[in-house]
Amino acid sequence: MKNPKVAIVIATYNQEKLLVECLKSLEKTNYKNYRIFFVDDTGRGIGKDIAKRFNVELITTKGRSGQTGVWNAGIKKALEWGFDYVLLLDDDMEFPDKDWLIKVVGLAESDNEIGMVGCNLIYPDGRPQNSRGYIKGWKITNERGHEKDPIEVDHIVGCFMLIKRSVIDKVGLVDEIYNPYLLEETDYCLRVKKSGFKIFSAPYVDVKHKKHGTISTIPNPEKRFVRFKNDIIFSRRHFNFTERLFRFGIYLPMVAIFRKQRDEDDLELKNFSLRKEFIINLWMLVKAFRYVKENRLK
Repeated sequence: MKNPKVAIVIATYNQEKLLVECLKSLEKTNYKNYRIFFVDDTGRGIGKDIAKRFNVELITTKGRSGQTGVWNAGIKKALEWGFDYVLLLDDDMEFPDKDWLIKVVGLAESDNEIGMVGCNLIYPDGRPQNSRGYIKGWKITNERGHEKDPIEVDHIVGCFMLIKRSVIDKVGLVDEIYNPYLLEETDYCLRVKKSGFKIFSAPYVDVKHKKHGTISTIPNPEKRFVRFKNDIIFSRRHFNFTERLFRFGIYLPMVAIFRKQRDEDDLELKNFSLRKEFIINLWMLVKAFRYVKENRLK
């Protein structure tokens, strides 16, 4: 297919400055057959101003719709346009390579079985970020890389996910049970793989990600509760009994008690320190288990 139609879905809740920087960067891409669908999730009506400044299709929500909510709102609107690919994109991205979209679409077009494509995420200073990974037993691995060739993976990071139309038609939308955020993209990736599609990373395509622009503004107790709630749901869906037992009895309590000193470093003992709020976090973990059970979430 020559020059497939790409719908770029991007939303913002409270990061207008980052959004404007992202849209300015998108304007420089060499790929022409795309349309931007902007979901204004601020609840403050900034979308009209954004639509005046940039060439975007505007979708307005009531605010605080959550990651899956804004993704699905954007995808539904983009389906009216009739895309060949939809790119789910965070509002805190920049694109140093003007050919980035040509390259990721080219990879997706190279094999009918490829359903999703990710990129190589980097911090603004050029350091690598986790951008893809695998499911290994109870563990969801997150990896960095700068290889020259495409790599087949189990999951890619949700800030940049190129998805084929045939995937949307077969698998459907992102599951809003994970609202407002966290593990929704990993769940979707595993659903895609179980439907027979392949997921690839394009590690030769660098995209800057100003990580956690929105999540960092959310109060920690709320973040921790959501973190535990979604992990419990995800684990019940995708792990066997033994793996769930390990995550529920050991891994999640450790997440509540300890934190990584450097987010980009590996899971090693020397990289952990005690959280000051670990007692509150343990209570959030108990609340999450109760919430999942009482609401029969699965």
